[in-house]
Amino acid sequence: MVRSVVRLQEAVAEPEVAPEPALARGVDLPSRLGSAVDLLTGGGDQRIALDETTGLNRYGCAPFPDPGALAFGSSTASVISVRAFAGVEGLTGRLSAALAAGAEPERLYAQEIGRVRRELVDLLGLADLAGLRTVISRSGTDLHHMVAQLVGAGSGAPPLVIASEASETGSGVGQALGGLSSPGTALRAQVAAWPARGAAPGAARLCQLLPIAARAPDGAVRPPEQVDEEVAAAACAAAGAGRKVVLILMDSSKTGLISPSVACALALKRRFPEQLEVLVDGCQLRLSPATVRAYLQADFLVALTGSKFMTGPTFSAALLAPAGAVQRLGANGLPPALGVHSARADWPSDWPGAEALPARANFGLLVRWQAALDEMRPFLSLDPGQVHGVFAAMAKAVGAELDHNRQFERVIQRPLDRAALGVEAGWDTVHTIHPFLLKDASGPIGPEDALGLYRLAAMDLGGWARAVGEDQRTQSAASLRVQLGQPVACGHRGGRPLSALRLCASARLACDALASDGAGAQAAIDQALGALDKTAWLCRRMTASR
Repeated sequence: MVRSVVRLQEAVAEPEVAPEPALARGVDLPSRLGSAVDLLTGGGDQRIALDETTGLNRYGCAPFPDPGALAFGSSTASVISVRAFAGVEGLTGRLSAALAAGAEPERLYAQEIGRVRRELVDLLGLADLAGLRTVISRSGTDLHHMVAQLVGAGSGAPPLVIASEASETGSGVGQALGGLSSPGTALRAQVAAWPARGAAPGAARLCQLLPIAARAPDGAVRPPEQVDEEVAAAACAAAGAGRKVVLILMDSSKTGLISPSVACALALKRRFPEQLEVLVDGCQLRLSPATVRAYLQADFLVALTGSKFMTGPTFSAALLAPAGAVQRLGANGLPPALGVHSARADWPSDWPGAEALPARANFGLLVRWQAALDEMRPFLSLDPGQVHGVFAAMAKAVGAELDHNRQFERVIQRPLDRAALGVEAGWDTVHTIHPFLLKDASGPIGPEDALGLYRLAAMDLGGWARAVGEDQRTQSAASLRVQLGQPVACGHRGGRPLSALRLCASARLACDALASDGAGAQAAIDQALGALDKTAWLCRRMTASR
């Protein structure tokens, strides 16, 4: 089928690169700052650099709005909205004016990133949590690396990091947890990984990483008690030997899982309050403010991003640290190696050792967080019950289509169970990531075919569908430009690797659905079903053209 994908890709014209709209050109800015588009694609790494041919980054997203695309790919990345881009333009203009008036870039950045930190905490309703501190970062991957290094600082033995396997978490997270920096760094430097013994001063230290599978080899969900038993055994053995432990609580994973269970994490934290740190990987941020608060009150660290569910541009992350964790992690100051990931202003000014970090400005990170806040603000003002209704209706409709269309096989998920936190069930108990396999006559298609289909889904293929004699309904579906979540590894079956695509609901979708007195909810569902129609048609065409 790989050859079929290639032939189908060759049969349609490559999409023209959309000209940069007037909205994206910005105002006259000092060369040191650049345009809004320059900022949105800077201060990260090569994953958000634009391809010279397509004008898109590695996630298939342009750095300016594209309202015509159906945005169901928030588990991977989203194109910036018109609303958020306007906010970036406004901030870019203010930064430009301040720099032109002689403001020092580092001081200006510190002032603005401090504002972002305060607004984020306020939007999440956390301002009353005494001792809460917020670290701003480029990515969730960097946050994992930072936490592992903070826990290991001052320790004679490398900490044990217990985490879900790589297929359920962000790319590069496993490497980062092992003590290595992620591909490229925000401050354009590289950090070497050294073992704890004999390490050069200030170098990053290796951690021992223990991945725990959330799914069986065939992609089926493992019983949660089995996962919890493995996690508890490893944590107890390490803590019993006097080692520090970092437990990554995934909420939620690429395929919409919580792993290990919240109850398991709480029990281990109660048993080893000083030796074990729980880092909630909430980087998808498919969490209500009440859930975030409950995690922090349990003395858990929480990593989140403004991209993914909130649909801000890629590379905007933050670490929420409750007072107890700040006291423990700050005891040994900041490892100097973290200076390649962070500017001084990214950390709270009272965090021990923050003054030793470089005083630099990452305006790209700043404007991406501005865009994320502009997406979060309207979503978090919605009635949670209405949000629950939108997501539940979409989950029901999408689930029915995945179950009844022979081209699809739904990837099974567990209920999103956070009852152990004692928080009333909210909209975040509804699955908003819907993973599925695509099938041809021989079974689920492989990773290369899934990736090819994912790319084709984002193209307007209506003209090609007309040329091959498809009916009007199919032509309409083929013309849709659909952004899905990138394929993710999901086990093996019959010796063949499985790769799941994902259709995702997002904060922006809920805002749009509730903006028109309920009519928008059905429109959003119709768009989701249209996206699945196109995906199924592509799978059939690929099979037929073999």
